Amino acid sequence: RGDPTRIALFGHSAGGHLVCLAATNTAPDTRVQAVLGFASVTDFLPAPGAKKINNNMTNLFGFSAEVTDAALARLREASPLHHAGPGLPPILLLHGDADPGVPIAQSIAFREKIRAAGGVCDLFTIARGGHTLSTWDQVDPGYRDRMITWLRETLSTRPAPR
Repeated sequence: RGDPTRIALFGHSAGGHLVCLAATNTAPDTRVQAVLGFASVTDFLPAPGAKKINNNMTNLFGFSAEVTDAALARLREASPLHHAGPGLPPILLLHGDADPGVPIAQSIAFREKIRAAGGVCDLFTIARGGHTLSTWDQVDPGYRDRMITWLRETLSTRPAPR
């Protein structure tokens, strides 16, 4: 009895990466109405001028640490940030400002790119929040209520994409 016009995807960290990447797929047969990414990885590219590719990326993608055009192309392809554009479902990003694993700058950049394309993307910053969700209630007990309110409003007020 689920409503296929009111589907939201949730994901944390690598799962957040996957739901944000799914949001950038605007094919009608896989379209969802909202995405919530918690501490999401949105950009796999190394910092400009980096001499090596991060070990996590080399292990994940199976290439050497050498910065090559092919490696950069593959990392860009897997990064939701580089697919952000018009026509995406509304996205809510939740990110701790003390996250040691995934910099909050990734969520900020993703939000700004989506907004620049005319999309809806909100960011709830969890003050003193780390990467582990189980600690967020301790530093921001109201974040869940704000998230649920956002989700209810998003699914009830925005028409389903065509």
